[in-house]
Amino acid sequence: MSKEWIIDVLGDLRGFARANAMPVLADQLEEALVVAALEIAPSPGTQAGPDGAETGRHAGAVG
Repeated sequence: MSKEWIIDVLGDLRGFARANAMPVLADQLEEALVVAALEIAPSPGTQAGPDGAETGRHAGAVG
């Protein structure tokens, strides 16, 4: 399953926070969006399989 849905959820939450005078929460959600994007981005040497799961070797993997 693809992980990109989390970007949409965080973006919706950020929009809600902005629309409801929660600027600190909106800022934190902006940071969470950046972290989520970095974490779901494929690592060098990996590729997404048909179900969206990463395949291949990760840096620091044993074997």
